Amino acid sequence: MLEENCRNCKEAITGNFCPNCGQRRYKRINRAYVLEEIQDIFVDVNKGFFYSVLKILRNPGKTAREYVDGNRVDHYKPIALTFVLAGISIFVSVSLLNFNDIMKKYTEQQHINSKFMSDIFTVISSYYAILMIFLLPVFAFITRIPFKKLGHNYYEHIVMNSYVVSYYTLVSLVVMYPILFLFRQNPEKMMLVSQGTFLFLPFILVWFFKGFYNQIPLRKIIVKILAVLALTLLTYILVVVVSTIAFILYGVFVDKGVLEYAKPK
Repeated sequence: MLEENCRNCKEAITGNFCPNCGQRRYKRINRAYVLEEIQDIFVDVNKGFFYSVLKILRNPGKTAREYVDGNRVDHYKPIALTFVLAGISIFVSVSLLNFNDIMKKYTEQQHINSKFMSDIFTVISSYYAILMIFLLPVFAFITRIPFKKLGHNYYEHIVMNSYVVSYYTLVSLVVMYPILFLFRQNPEKMMLVSQGTFLFLPFILVWFFKGFYNQIPLRKIIVKILAVLALTLLTYILVVVVSTIAFILYGVFVDKGVLEYAKPK
């Protein structure tokens, strides 16, 4: 293979990649190039998107540990993966399952007359995947507290939780959404199934962290996950209380219209 200079940093290249910046040897963009890029990202089961998806479905904790420990060349970047899966999840829930209209019917059946509460239910049900991504910094802060002595920093916990969110989203797409599709004419059953999936989160967390910290006894993992759940509950209560107070103060002193928006009709 002839030597050439890297088009990015001008370093001499003798292989397929620049030894200085890692950029691939120059190759003119043509049909073969585009097809190869698509294959690398979505088709090749030995690396990229589907490789990471299959690895996560098999063992999310072990996959996350491999990535954190530096085995990254074949993996789709975990945070980017959460965004891709969230986009797919939102498309399915909004466009195929039509969650927005279903949630409106559900709030009517439950006599939830506040437009504010109705909108909250709709947003959480339809866009929960993207909400979980925005909460990754919070999840990382919570999980790091019980697992702090095991040596991983806050940013590594963000990556860990990215894998947890990705796994949960994948399971929702593969298992929960087909069931919800069958009950799409019955909003109450749809909500029951949707809310019931959250009951599996403690088991998912135990499986994940046992796979990540395979040297730690299962009993200790369970104790740490119980601590994670307790901290999550406390954080949720704190957020609800602070948000409610802030909402009321805003309505009283800034815009009284928001109080009318929240008031039952």
